[in-house]
Amino acid sequence: MTDQQTRNNHYVPQWYQRGFLAPGQSRLFHLNFDPDRKTLPDGRQVPRKALHEWGPVNCFVEYDLYSTHFGSIVNDDIEKHLFGAIDDQGAKAVLAFAKGDHADVHDSFEDFFEHMAAQKLRTPKGLDWIRSCYGKLDQIDLMVEMQALRTMHCTMWAEGVREVVSAADSDVKFIVTDHPVTVYNPQIDPTAPDCAYPLDPMVASLGTQTVFVLDANTCLIFTHLEYAKAPDRQDLTRLRTNARHQGMGMVRTDAFIRDRRLTRDEVIAINHLLKLRAKRCIAAAHKDWLYPERRYRGTWAEIAQVLMPKSDLWQFGGEIFVGYKDGSSGYWDEHGRTSKVHEFLTRESPRKNIAANDYCGCGSAYAFKDCCQRLPLAGRPPWEVYGLRERNLMFCNVVTGILGMQDGATWDDVRRTLSDDQVQRINGAFSSLWPDDTDLAALLPRPHPKKLRSVFLGLADPRTVEAAVLGWLPYVDEIVLVNPFFVARNLKPEFSPIDSPAGHKMQTLKNVLLLFKLEPYIRAGLVHWVPDPGEVCAPLGQHVRQVLTRRTAGWKPPEGGLHQRLKLAEDEGRRMIRMLPRDSLRRHIAKHAPDAGDAMVDQMVAYFRRQAEADPYLLLQPLPVGEAGAQHQIYKGLNLESALYLATLTGSVIHVDTDAHWEQLLMDAQPAGAASQHGWAPVRQALAAITFPVDLNPVRVAERLTERELPPINALLRRLADSVASPGKGATPQALATQLRQARGKAERKDPAIDDNNLLTARLELHVPPAGFFRHEVQRLLVMFAGATRPRSVPYALRLVFDEADDADAPEPASGAGGIPAPHAALRR
Repeated sequence: MTDQQTRNNHYVPQWYQRGFLAPGQSRLFHLNFDPDRKTLPDGRQVPRKALHEWGPVNCFVEYDLYSTHFGSIVNDDIEKHLFGAIDDQGAKAVLAFAKGDHADVHDSFEDFFEHMAAQKLRTPKGLDWIRSCYGKLDQIDLMVEMQALRTMHCTMWAEGVREVVSAADSDVKFIVTDHPVTVYNPQIDPTAPDCAYPLDPMVASLGTQTVFVLDANTCLIFTHLEYAKAPDRQDLTRLRTNARHQGMGMVRTDAFIRDRRLTRDEVIAINHLLKLRAKRCIAAAHKDWLYPERRYRGTWAEIAQVLMPKSDLWQFGGEIFVGYKDGSSGYWDEHGRTSKVHEFLTRESPRKNIAANDYCGCGSAYAFKDCCQRLPLAGRPPWEVYGLRERNLMFCNVVTGILGMQDGATWDDVRRTLSDDQVQRINGAFSSLWPDDTDLAALLPRPHPKKLRSVFLGLADPRTVEAAVLGWLPYVDEIVLVNPFFVARNLKPEFSPIDSPAGHKMQTLKNVLLLFKLEPYIRAGLVHWVPDPGEVCAPLGQHVRQVLTRRTAGWKPPEGGLHQRLKLAEDEGRRMIRMLPRDSLRRHIAKHAPDAGDAMVDQMVAYFRRQAEADPYLLLQPLPVGEAGAQHQIYKGLNLESALYLATLTGSVIHVDTDAHWEQLLMDAQPAGAASQHGWAPVRQALAAITFPVDLNPVRVAERLTERELPPINALLRRLADSVASPGKGATPQALATQLRQARGKAERKDPAIDDNNLLTARLELHVPPAGFFRHEVQRLLVMFAGATRPRSVPYALRLVFDEADDADAPEPASGAGGIPAPHAALRR
């Protein structure tokens, strides 16, 4: 291929442009309404000619738009191999959709949406949109992100109402633009910030319609089914039901509305829309068609009347049941949901008559004035479904009911009687609270200017939660912690606590105990207990695993970096010994203490039994011998990508308690070339000099929080987050360092009522990248699965360094029963 063919990249394919030529015509009228300027000999700058009559080879083309450079070597693989294949298949698919032959449409259905999705992102406007989502991207990274995002709208388009309208009866035909896949929402004016170049209304928004002209006479319009059924509704900027950018769907490929023939004015209205949403160039077979604004007399919102389907909606919606050869079946409702669990998680919205001091309708622990009232309607968590906090409290109620604790059963009773059926029901209840259609990002708490949140990048374990989470609540306002329960529907049956509950008794016991420890803090809105995002959304989980596998290839944790996990594993080993039947325990003692007599062995057995009785994490019941009694031991925490994802959405910082996590943060989670944090050295030094008392008694921590007895470091850490997020507006590093040194005495003061056995001392290590913690892979997750179209970063991270450990990052695991709150204990805000 010649240099001209490989480096002049047509972002609107030539075959597609030919569909807009009149019979016998070989050139289009091409209008550039923002032409470049040329400099005259006298120095004056004048615009170049705006209107040309060009063939498709000269229209919608840009030099090296997709080319990548390695020194002097130019690579055109994206043009030849990616878009070459997409265009070959897309040309056949577009023709099939325009003609409407059912067999051809069915055969090319997926190819059409792949072509359409690629066409939306491959234009200069589409590429500029990607840059606006990520910030600075070099050419290679831009091409990587374009390929990663290019199918993100296919599912919602395919599930929408598909109408093909005709301009055959109009003397004015459709125009072609430099951004052919056009997005429209009647409630978002083109002058609004949400439409400022290169932004478009979100495809996932309820009232958003997508217009894709197939040729001069044919236009395809996608409309969300909810909107098509109720076009007069006013909440058109909120998300459609089960909005998602990735995931499975089941639709009829023969469902199209094709009987509408547009009038001249209706074609002009669509052309007006197309021109307003283009970047700078449009083309048509007739030059008069290039100026639809001269003839269109309606408003922006009135374009919806042209785009809205008028009949035959009966083809869309309903339910689909599929049976498979192996006897299994599949189900999809009209919004792509695969079960009816959502019916139990839906409630009547309390939007009407809610006062400023009433509890917020999203289910948080805050008053409306301190929560959703400050947010725009489209930015609020949904009020029509139970929120994150409410689901966790519902789960706590279910667990106490299953275990009989509402009827007076004690924790020791639970340890003695925990059955396979209870394990199955508890884990089944948790999975049912988080069905496949859950939009976890929508349920998360929104960033709050007066709240300092932190995502804990560590293990969710009841033995360490007092030190790493609850003990730090006086220093931060709220903590986000991963839920150790699994969404078990995605596990293989042999590993599932629902299908194979016998092997999950001990783990369920620990998880329930963690739930009871956290319940008062969850109720008060201080701890946000979230399921792993990758378990709730399978496509997100698959994407995270791929990124994680590439990132950690060849990586080894630092020496001592897994000390905490090893200590927890040793603790589990000792616990399993205490659970052995009496005869097995005697043999174990005799093997390791061969010189011990029978009396000594009896004393040791009695000692182990007393330890077992006092250990709240231990089952007080015999387990089957051999493989049937084997127990899964699971250590669950967030990976780096999921932690950054949650921290970005909730406006949080991150804190860790292990060398391994700290090394990954510093090595992989900050922008390239941004390792220096010299400007914040005074704050780091001042913070590292403070020794913080960490109270391990959750009851006393709750009392301090209720009385708002917060150390001064709380406000200073919040001020630090504000200063990093808004350089030049907040306090300077020098001022913050001075304030930290002044607060050191109060920060290190210990409450004399605290027993030293319930007290740890720790230091904080701070890392502040100049641009915050940011990864392109995480931003991709935010764009694809949370609709976050602005680059965001996590301002800083903290590492907890516990002074008591000789060679470790974290304290020894707790083994006693002290400090375990009863479920539903009260913690006042």
